[in-house]
Amino acid sequence: MLNLEHRELISWCSDRGTGVVTYGPLAFGLLTGALAKERIETLDDWRRRDPEGVFAPENLDRNLAIVDALRAVAEPLGITVAQLALAWNVAQAGVTSAIAGSRDPDHVRGNATAGDVELDDETLAAIDALVADGERGR
Repeated sequence: MLNLEHRELISWCSDRGTGVVTYGPLAFGLLTGALAKERIETLDDWRRRDPEGVFAPENLDRNLAIVDALRAVAEPLGITVAQLALAWNVAQAGVTSAIAGSRDPDHVRGNATAGDVELDDETLAAIDALVADGERGR
């Protein structure tokens, strides 16, 4: 969601009837909405060492702003940011499933519930606009 680099390829796959399984649809924890900047800055794992990743210092503020904007979309729907991100992900033409990491049974249940979320065209367009604005800021 935070990196649309492969969007055209996924669309190409869709046009040819090839399904796509997405990896990291929750941006490795960022799109759960549970990680504050202070917590992220103390991470000592591969997420902080990826120079072009969503947690990279030059990308972090922009990506956290997108998470905040997504929270404003998710709350009126009664869902979490993670559920919104997963529902948006699988609503993309060509995406047939998503691999969402989970740390505990509650995460698994919450992520699974996202499969029941149907986003209307207006909500999808709003999310697309937020993500596109974020991409322009890269």
